[in-house]
Amino acid sequence: MFKRGNKYLIYHIIGSIAFLVLPLFLSPRPPEEIGFISRPTIRDFIGNFLMLFVFYLNYYLLIPVFYFKKKYIVYTFIVLTAFLLICLLPSLLTGYVPWGEHRQEMYVMPPAHGNWMPPHPMGGSFPEQIRHHVFLFMIVILASVLLRIRDRWFQAETARYNDELSHLKAQINPHFLFNTLNSIYSLALAKDDSAPDAIVELSDLMRYIIKDVDKDRVPLEKELKYINNYIALQQSRLGRTVKIVYEANVQAADKMIAPLIMISFIENAFKYGVNPDKISEIIIRLQLKENILSLYVANKKVAIAGVDGEGIGLENTMRRLQLLYPSRHQLHIEDTASDFSVQLSMHLT
Repeated sequence: MFKRGNKYLIYHIIGSIAFLVLPLFLSPRPPEEIGFISRPTIRDFIGNFLMLFVFYLNYYLLIPVFYFKKKYIVYTFIVLTAFLLICLLPSLLTGYVPWGEHRQEMYVMPPAHGNWMPPHPMGGSFPEQIRHHVFLFMIVILASVLLRIRDRWFQAETARYNDELSHLKAQINPHFLFNTLNSIYSLALAKDDSAPDAIVELSDLMRYIIKDVDKDRVPLEKELKYINNYIALQQSRLGRTVKIVYEANVQAADKMIAPLIMISFIENAFKYGVNPDKISEIIIRLQLKENILSLYVANKKVAIAGVDGEGIGLENTMRRLQLLYPSRHQLHIEDTASDFSVQLSMHLT
């Protein structure tokens, strides 16, 4: 319950203090008692303290150990025992026996200013003590159970989310390796002099994929270096058959980003926007303004044969954006008969 940040710890401290001081304002004040704190106030303070203890005991121990493991009889017995202790212990500690004989001579105020105040019984019978505590006790138990169930659901969703991200990454890594090796293969077939440089660039790409891609976040500077190497590798492979307009206005500083979150859009432009029979043009623009990173990619469509793994990169990237930046990204894709463009904006941390 406290693992999600200090903010929740502060909330619980404030709530606990407020719950403990409630008796100062809500407890009955018998007319025979003098002073700000009466015996019923002390009794209710002890009762609230015990209820607070039962709340956290139930949340951290009873629910995980007994309730979630379907040991309902043991769980019910412990909860009822705790309720009886809350009903009895505060009264016993303040000098009152709930099941004893209640005589009215317990507190008698002496005459004052000619007025005599009749005796007033302090406390009540045992059934009255139960009625006094039962409603608040039920709220305490129900609240702790609902919070625990909510946290269990949250943990299950987090585990499912992490599994899905791992599955997406497992698909993306071979996908990029396959396409990059195709690029190197093309250079080798053409006996291009840039093949050695392309191999160095490939080694940088693979080092990034092997060492950093499994992390939740990587420095933006590393992600940009990966993109630069990928574009350089494609330029070496395609040569003069493609005009690449690449503009990067990014001061990475200490910004972090999810790995490989942009490269699918860039790779898609090279895969489907290059015509070997005439000069093609691919436009790639990156800009970082404050915490907003913008990516624009545009290309003309060309008629090509089907490509292995078609659609995997874009689909996975869009799904990862929904998981990693659910309310912190905007994606606009324009897909016409002749043109394809992507405008992506992300709020980085």
